[in-house]
Amino acid sequence: MKLFIYCAGGFGKEIYDTALRANQARPQWEGIAFIDDYAESGSDFYGTKVYTLDAVLQAHGPDAFEVVIANGEPVHRKTIYDKVSARGVRFGVVVDSSAVQSHTAILQPGAVVTPQCIVASLAEVGVNAAINAKAIVGHDVKVGAHTVISSMVNIGGACRIGERSYVGMGTQIKEGVTIGNEVIVGMGSVVYNDIPDGMIALGNPARPMRPNVDKLVFKKH
Repeated sequence: MKLFIYCAGGFGKEIYDTALRANQARPQWEGIAFIDDYAESGSDFYGTKVYTLDAVLQAHGPDAFEVVIANGEPVHRKTIYDKVSARGVRFGVVVDSSAVQSHTAILQPGAVVTPQCIVASLAEVGVNAAINAKAIVGHDVKVGAHTVISSMVNIGGACRIGERSYVGMGTQIKEGVTIGNEVIVGMGSVVYNDIPDGMIALGNPARPMRPNVDKLVFKKH
């Protein structure tokens, strides 16, 4: 079984390093490379190769490899996930060897957990969700599909984070809070109260500021 990281970029490099460490601690994959449909297939990237999805499927078939997605935009994660799923490709799970995962925690297909994270008892990380370095996912927390939790986020016990949401670096979330679908929480926020679907929220205490109209975190200027 091979592992392909979809999107050859900055986050892809981090996930590649994470996958290497995971593979050294517990061998799972015969090789690790990238998929990027905007790259020249067979070219070099970050010490390995990058291919188009078509080239990988022609060479291996959908049962010979698995994929994780390395895009930091939740809306793009969902689009890529649907594209890959439609081709019959399976999704892997990548967990850094330095992360702490409870034996009762659930990581759904496509989930990525990077260095020094904690995924506590009975927590669930949803399909194609990404947990970045030193984040804490407390007990009984549910993180929705395609959601991105940034580095050094602390999610208190029994919180609910919706689908296709983004929680910025260093955010603190009080236990029992619900954050809706397609929400962006600005970095450094302190979330004491629920945040409804489709809002951009930030501050201490975090407050909904405006609707998340374009659903993009990293806007191009």
